[in-house]
Amino acid sequence: MKQRIVIADDDLTMRSLVSVSLGLAGFDVLSAENGPDALKLIRDNKPSAVLLDVKMPGGGIETLEAIRADATTRDLPVMMLTGERDPSTVVSAMGSGANDYMVKPFHAHQLLERVNRLIEAPLQKKEAAAPAKPALSRPVWEL
Repeated sequence: MKQRIVIADDDLTMRSLVSVSLGLAGFDVLSAENGPDALKLIRDNKPSAVLLDVKMPGGGIETLEAIRADATTRDLPVMMLTGERDPSTVVSAMGSGANDYMVKPFHAHQLLERVNRLIEAPLQKKEAAAPAKPALSRPVWEL
């Protein structure tokens, strides 16, 4: 099954660029032009990750905070994908729970690498936290 990504950006060209780039890499991409629409897509489609622009209607950081406040979405990996370079915005986004922050413009291969890492990190965390599985048989020296 394809990994599903939600992207929210008010710039149609950027949404299209990201959708095509990730779609060619095998992702199922859903897009929204504002925060409220993104939240609806997230709740209805259970994506593997979300990419948010900081400056869009509904606000990217506000959308991130809504994602983190909801028990069903709070662990969802979120990357801020934005043209906003101001250090205070980066700090605010990361402090609000962003897992990554990538500044536009970007190269498609960099985006793909970061999205893959974004999706893989929670899986690796779950595997590391899982208790060791008991052996199905005893070792030979215990027989």
